[in-house]
Amino acid sequence: MIETTIDSACLFDPIIVGEKLRAIAFAHDCARHPLFDYLDKTPLSKAQIASFLANYDAHASLLRRLLLKAATLMPEEAVGYILENVRNEYGNGNPDHRHQLQLFDLGIKAGVEVSDLKHETIMSGVADYISIVPNFYFPENSDHPKDLIKPAIAAGAITATEILAIEEFRHMQNSFRYLSLEHHIWFDHVTVECEHSEESVALALFFAKDEIGLESVLYGLNSVLDANMHLYSGLLEAAKT
Repeated sequence: MIETTIDSACLFDPIIVGEKLRAIAFAHDCARHPLFDYLDKTPLSKAQIASFLANYDAHASLLRRLLLKAATLMPEEAVGYILENVRNEYGNGNPDHRHQLQLFDLGIKAGVEVSDLKHETIMSGVADYISIVPNFYFPENSDHPKDLIKPAIAAGAITATEILAIEEFRHMQNSFRYLSLEHHIWFDHVTVECEHSEESVALALFFAKDEIGLESVLYGLNSVLDANMHLYSGLLEAAKT
């Protein structure tokens, strides 16, 4: 069993478990990856912005689709925790407001042509992340410990992504301050991801009501946190290109 370090008397108290999940995420090495310090301190050139945004878009586009797949694994009572996130990603019913177009518009405002993004190299770290993460968002056909609950693994994976997304957008916003673009609509994600992280923690808590449920959530959470190390290394390489 995965060590939770939660007192057994309070093991499945939702407040304690929710705090524990956040603490695990922010204690992981990925939460202090050099990418974040680099973004805080470095004004990016147009070439670096093109490379960075293309690589960010590659992983974000995957995650949007994986959320849809993960929803199909969930019990009926748990689907709602994911749907608001998906709806927001796709523009809340307006395709012209979807998040990918916001990323493209940020690039345009920074002097990057959208057509140029298609020709950027996807860094090996980002490619590794893209190959790893689907096994945890949609673990139906993956080689995971047989006793774990697959929807709970996905819940932990989603929670890891949403908690760390807050840090990602906060530091990206710091970088784009050098271009006076820190108030671009894409950086509303700083607020949006706080809301999504609450929904994802609630999804994780839905499953973390017994030992095997909590273990499954932690397995998905820690696996995606580990994968984030690949992602952030790839994004750092892109930002230095």
